[in-house]
Amino acid sequence: MNMSLTTKTLSNRPTSDIVAARRDTVRTELLSLHRELESLPDLRPGQVADDVFGRLVRLVLSVPHELAPAVLDDETVRAAGPRLRELCSRGESELERAWSERIATARSPRDELARFPYADNYRRLSRMEIGMLASAVGSRVRSLAFVGAGPLPLSALHLAGELDVAVDLVDHDPEALEAGARVAGALGFGGLGRVRADAADVDLGRYDVVVLAALVGGDAAGKARVLRRMAGSAKPGAVVLARSARGLRQVLYPAVDVDALDGYELLSVVHPVNDVINSAVLARVNTSEE
Repeated sequence: MNMSLTTKTLSNRPTSDIVAARRDTVRTELLSLHRELESLPDLRPGQVADDVFGRLVRLVLSVPHELAPAVLDDETVRAAGPRLRELCSRGESELERAWSERIATARSPRDELARFPYADNYRRLSRMEIGMLASAVGSRVRSLAFVGAGPLPLSALHLAGELDVAVDLVDHDPEALEAGARVAGALGFGGLGRVRADAADVDLGRYDVVVLAALVGGDAAGKARVLRRMAGSAKPGAVVLARSARGLRQVLYPAVDVDALDGYELLSVVHPVNDVINSAVLARVNTSEE
């Protein structure tokens, strides 16, 4: 084989052909993982489910943001997207429920938390968000609502500890709230409040800061509807931090459309460049004068 000729031929291929080839490779792997998830008898944590979800996360993180639109715009990926995100949401819920029980019932809850495979990811995401809040909130935060807290509210606990703030866990699922409260108590955060309510209907008028979990909303349009309702419920001037996603990470979590933030002043958007998956959008609820 003439290696110099081969190298020259590859280097002269049109950029569009290279992008198409890489898109097809990612699409094939993504759809294969989708089929594997569909074939599982359930999505509870275990060797097989953990392996498939782990490979999916690694794939999503490995794809450059510049290539992601070509993958996401592919017809077959668009068709599979809603169902794949639903499977990921269910898998995450199963993972959180299992680890919530493990941590709450462990002899040493903090040691058990350290074994949770995504503990460091939660910690780094929370630190990123705390930095964003520090730049936007001039005075000390007195009250915070974490909407969509789920059964393993680690982010809410990080915020409560780092900001020294009263936090209410908000979720529509009473079992998730109860599980989250058990974890909080086991880890020494027994003072967190609980509010059973749907994200679109909860009264947010007494909070300085509201955090919207990544899975709330289902898709970009659903998240935009929730945020509009929250803008009407929160007090003027309150700060809302909504978790989002960029690039192929939108396979796992819906993105926040910053152009659809009705009722808010957009303050900042942060996209992590490490293996933290979620982006964050920070906005302030408009005052009555605006």
